[in-house]
Amino acid sequence: MKNLLLSAIRPLFLLTFLAAALPACRTDAEAVCDFKCECEGCSPSQADDCYRHAADEEFEADRRNCLDYWDDLQACEYDTGRCGGSDWTTACKVEKERWDNCRK
Repeated sequence: MKNLLLSAIRPLFLLTFLAAALPACRTDAEAVCDFKCECEGCSPSQADDCYRHAADEEFEADRRNCLDYWDDLQACEYDTGRCGGSDWTTACKVEKERWDNCRK
C-alpha cells in the first residue's frame, strides 16, 4: 500500500516542481529588456515595446538566416549588460556588428 501511494505521489511532485519553474523561464532578450528598464526606468508600455521589438528582430533574424548572430548578441547583452547610474551599457560591439552585417 505504501509503495502504491509513493508511486502516485512522485508524478504529482514532479509536475508541481516543473509548473513552479515555468514562470521563471524567459529569453535572454526578455531579460535584457527587464534589466534595461530597471536601469533606465521605463513604463509598462515601454517594457512591452522592448519585448515586441526583440520579438520582431528575432523574427527578422530567422527570416534572414541570421538567428545565430541574433542569439549571440542577446546572450552577450545578457552576460555583459551593466547599469551605470541610469545608463545601460554592454560590451557587445563585435556581436552587434555581426548581427547588423548579416541583416543588411
